[in-house]
Amino acid sequence: MKTLKRLVTGFLAAAVMLTGAVTASAASTKDTRIIVSLGDSYSSGEGIPPFGSSTTAADKVKDPDWIAHRSDLAWGGKLTLSGVDGTMADHRGTNWFFAAASGATTGNITGEFTKSYNYNDLTGTFTLEPQINIFKQIKSGDTDYVTMTIGGNDIGFADIMVTAFMKPDTLDERLEKAWKDYADHIRDDLKNTYKAVEKAAGKQAAIIVAGYPHLMNPDGFTVSYLVTKVKVKAASVKKVNDATDKLNSEISALVDECRAEGMNIWFAPVVDEFSGHEAYTKKPYINGIVMGRQEEDMFGTPQGISGYSLHPNEDGAKAYAKAVQKVIDKLESGTAESTVPTPTATVKTGKITIKWNAVSGAEKYRLMLYTDGKYKSLKTTTKTSLTISGVKSGTKYKYAVRAYVNGKWTAIEKASTITVKAK
Repeated sequence: MKTLKRLVTGFLAAAVMLTGAVTASAASTKDTRIIVSLGDSYSSGEGIPPFGSSTTAADKVKDPDWIAHRSDLAWGGKLTLSGVDGTMADHRGTNWFFAAASGATTGNITGEFTKSYNYNDLTGTFTLEPQINIFKQIKSGDTDYVTMTIGGNDIGFADIMVTAFMKPDTLDERLEKAWKDYADHIRDDLKNTYKAVEKAAGKQAAIIVAGYPHLMNPDGFTVSYLVTKVKVKAASVKKVNDATDKLNSEISALVDECRAEGMNIWFAPVVDEFSGHEAYTKKPYINGIVMGRQEEDMFGTPQGISGYSLHPNEDGAKAYAKAVQKVIDKLESGTAESTVPTPTATVKTGKITIKWNAVSGAEKYRLMLYTDGKYKSLKTTTKTSLTISGVKSGTKYKYAVRAYVNGKWTAIEKASTITVKAK
């Protein structure tokens, strides 16, 4: 048990680094096209050293890129954009602006981030600027896209992992707390972060929020820890993966809600790109547990578990770039599709017609009426509109539309509801 505890503590240290249209914009005709990359370690490239360009220890601990663990091999630098030769990494400071930081939370997008280091006998702290300050380097209205991964640290995903491995019988309780925290403030923190980014970047910029992948082989695996081998069971991995799916689902729904309210914001799912390539599979896109302090780690203990652990390797960065590039390409071509039905209404005497957008992959739709404190099903259809007759003049009706996708009905969000006053 002590061996497992030490291993899971390493999991925690590694995970802290992780979690440490509306009309799509047409291709710009201006000379400079710009992508800005914000977010946490899954955007900064933790796990794919080197970080920054400084070579000596004394310079590294004063280098914001090293402190943030920004890698030139991060997925943001692998993106491409029409009008820009090569990849974004070839044009840092002109077409690509990189501000992501390992360990970041929503608060570090809009506020400062003080990080500690213990590197080659040098110890201290360094304060990174708020990530949105990067937009001060860009002419107003010139940003085309903003990419980010954010939310893992806010939800306490590292602690969820520890609970799954150390105290699986209390995992339901820990997850209940996580989702309560999400409802109480994290959801609002994320939404406020998106709004702050929109304000700093400009409404013309499409914000792409990427999700998180499953981290580990779903069949379970064995980790060699010093002279001991520890088996991690499939049941424990499933609990972690389910938590990842839940977080992705919540973020995706929030992005849809923001878009329905007028934001140019999109979600990029990544789980499928990593499927079959989790840590401890035959061809992993995620680093396994990396034993011992590595050259670029910020802590001083030689026997520690590296912060590179459970982060995408370069193949994983390519998988991330592929998932986000799909969204960019659809936005560039004007073919991006909404994932939530957003209703509009036409009112005539005695009738209300509700129309909504087609949702990719939807088999059917269900119109709901809010009455007596809850939603009740009115009609189910394969079409994207329904007319309700016999409504009373002067009465307000609240409707919601759900889509049946991948064997389940979408949740009722603010974006999928509408209130109409009958004539």
